[in-house]
Amino acid sequence: MTEQKTNCQKCGVQILQATSDRTGGLCMPCKVGGPRLPDPNDPVEISCVVLSDVTPHPTFFTSAQSLLKALEEVRHIGDSMHANKYELEAQRAILRHCVRYRTNFRLNDDHWGRTGYTLLKLFEEGQAAMKIGERIISFTELTKEEWREGVDPLASHGGFLYRDSAGTLIYKRNTWVS
Repeated sequence: MTEQKTNCQKCGVQILQATSDRTGGLCMPCKVGGPRLPDPNDPVEISCVVLSDVTPHPTFFTSAQSLLKALEEVRHIGDSMHANKYELEAQRAILRHCVRYRTNFRLNDDHWGRTGYTLLKLFEEGQAAMKIGERIISFTELTKEEWREGVDPLASHGGFLYRDSAGTLIYKRNTWVS
């Protein structure tokens, strides 16, 4: 015959009813103030350096949960045999592992920059922060501008950049070449 069980009133872990009766509804770690199980909803921190056309390259910080959700919506480059498909699957697998095992992690951008562009999108939505040196920056502190170099329609390039309130160039990305 199996013993009756209940949940700890503090952390929710399943315990024997006899333990609950002795401890006032708490598991032993909660009763004695020991380690608790991590809350699966607590964010897991992910960082990733995203290349910029100006240095230093910033590091972006977000939760693994937010980045995983955003990367689930990202399509790979090329056909189903393109290497970027497997790189994005690997990025998602790493993030799932970090969430499952509650591990903060420094991720590398994939070779085609899909992870980096996703982090930039999260940054602009207020779900990520940028760190340059010791300075942590939110998107609300910056202005975003489009830029273009060259006037010949077949030999120009451009993209976007971020400037801080003093007008200092913080981040610049080339996104197209004609």
